[in-house]
Amino acid sequence: MGPNVFFLNTFINHKPASKALRGFAMENFMSNQLDHRQLADEMEIYFLNEEIGAGLPVWLPNGVAIRDALEAYIKKLEQRDGYQRVASPHVAKASLYEASGHLRAFQENMFPPMRWPEDNSHYYLKPMNCPHHHKVFSSSLRSYRQLPLRIAEYGQVYRYENSGALKGLSRVRGLCQNDAHIYVDPKEAFSEISKVLDLHEECYAALNLKGYRYRLSKHDPQRMKDFDGASELWQESEEILRQCLLQKGLPFFEAEGEAAFYGPKIDVQMKMGSGDEESIASVQLDFNSADKFDLNYVSNSGQNQRPWIIHRAPLGSHERFVALLLEYYQGQLPGWLSPVQVYLIPLNEEQHSHAQALAQKLRAQDIRVLVDHNSGSLSKRILFAHKLRPFSKIVLGAKELEAQEVRLQMRDGKEHKVALQDLEKFLKGVSAMP
Repeated sequence: MGPNVFFLNTFINHKPASKALRGFAMENFMSNQLDHRQLADEMEIYFLNEEIGAGLPVWLPNGVAIRDALEAYIKKLEQRDGYQRVASPHVAKASLYEASGHLRAFQENMFPPMRWPEDNSHYYLKPMNCPHHHKVFSSSLRSYRQLPLRIAEYGQVYRYENSGALKGLSRVRGLCQNDAHIYVDPKEAFSEISKVLDLHEECYAALNLKGYRYRLSKHDPQRMKDFDGASELWQESEEILRQCLLQKGLPFFEAEGEAAFYGPKIDVQMKMGSGDEESIASVQLDFNSADKFDLNYVSNSGQNQRPWIIHRAPLGSHERFVALLLEYYQGQLPGWLSPVQVYLIPLNEEQHSHAQALAQKLRAQDIRVLVDHNSGSLSKRILFAHKLRPFSKIVLGAKELEAQEVRLQMRDGKEHKVALQDLEKFLKGVSAMP
């Protein structure tokens, strides 16, 4: 697991925290692993409200900062790799999910339908982005020269999870997925899945994630009624996934009956702080949906041909992935992900305007800053700051303003003397996106 120690820094040239306060901090911040729900409450990441609905989190500014940073990171990689972004609506007619097979295989996990009086149709909140993306593919005549066609979207979906299964951000009813669908010539499936696995590994290395494992999720030959398509295609597609994992030397295990109804998949499995293993991401190989949606591209021989479809989400959903990161790092997220990169503590009322001016200057450089407005002793204000797990802290007093130099207290206990004129450059260097 990631770091588990939370340092209570004291500040040189300022009154240190008392022994009792330091003891309180060590007792609370060096305890056993904290659940993401407790961490998120202290760090002001999200909240749940009965009037909004169970399993429907509302993200607070600090939570949105993490989401935005993750989204910016993966969008940069997807742009590099030739993905094209789309945006699809949150609802669709029942006929779309009848065509995809979701109403047959997934309806118990979908919200009830809404009747549209104008055309007497029934609409559903979308449980997946896939059917909408298939319609994007079919919205234009496609040529083999356009393949692989990579369509990406951070798409909001809704799933009616059993109330007993709901748990903070790790199990919700409203989630936003790092989704993409890649339409390929079946002969290119192996090479494209290999590239997707490389993308997974690149993301997890940048996040310094360790301890995850891959699961090859297969169909169950004894329950073919639950899996669409011929058994020969299931065996062929499962072997493609298996060989990709073997060629890359990625450790994996196989699980019969865990495939999606439209194709086998590779799931990324990782234990949360509670010890429960969750799927945090997946790569799915779909040989069924092109037939269901009559998807074609013109081959180099001029004939219509069905594509295969790769479903992928290296960062899974914002909800579960943020829950994982909070528990993995115990709230001490890498600098580029920290919702509060700089916590400014003006020593007294005279320094407040200077702190606000400095914060405005740093924000102009896309550095996330929060100015402390609490009253009380410095030690109590520092303790409050620790709950937010800022990446760095600055106490701003008369001495600092006179010297035009601050002591930047890093979360790991290190301290840097930085001239105010160099502060922006220094902070951007230590908190840069991978």
